[in-house]
Amino acid sequence: MSLKCLIVDDEHIAREILSEYVAKVPELELVATCSSALQALNHINKTKIDVLFLDIQMPDLTGLDFLKIIPNKPATILTTAYSEYAVQSYELDVVDYLLKPIDFERFYKAIAKVISLRDSEVDFAPNSVTPQHTDKLFIKADNKIIKVAFNEIVVINGDGPYVQIITADGRKIMSLQSMHKLEELLPTNFYRIHRSHIVNIDHIDSIDGNMVKLKNHVAILSKNKREEFLSLIDQLNLLGD
Repeated sequence: MSLKCLIVDDEHIAREILSEYVAKVPELELVATCSSALQALNHINKTKIDVLFLDIQMPDLTGLDFLKIIPNKPATILTTAYSEYAVQSYELDVVDYLLKPIDFERFYKAIAKVISLRDSEVDFAPNSVTPQHTDKLFIKADNKIIKVAFNEIVVINGDGPYVQIITADGRKIMSLQSMHKLEELLPTNFYRIHRSHIVNIDHIDSIDGNMVKLKNHVAILSKNKREEFLSLIDQLNLLGD
């Protein structure tokens, strides 16, 4: 099944180049090209978009601000002439970040990530509807399917488009997966304390300032998550008097 693509860039030549690249890849189907984020919003509201090629610096609404407001975000590949937005972009779970001028080889590598991500979605037990109805998940990694019980997971670390799942017995499972999507699928005893860390509250040994210690691992607690996280811990009666 083809991946439906939308190109959003205020530069005409950039839209033309990306359109030519999309046409070369059999797995891709171009739905439309847009010169502004506002114009793109109309297409996203009407059509299911699988892949979004998005410029950052655009009039009226930047690409990053656009990503924050759209529902059901497609797999997003940022296309920009500015490298300084790379860190901020990964906080929004983009698949890749392409610096202009973009050659076809680099473009295709980004598409390969999207295709791998589509093929590496987390799968659940056959009779499960949501993780709350099961005690485990099956995740694709290293060309095989690995069973992981939720209570075995200590911490999940994000690394660009990948996640690293660390278990209580020391296993480290690397998978091409979105932190945001995985966060939505985990049961309620997991909490994202930082853009790069999801922790299993049941495995917390101590909290020291901004460091959350879990067995032999340390995760960083971000400032904007601290108050909410400590309130949650308090509600679970994990803090003493």
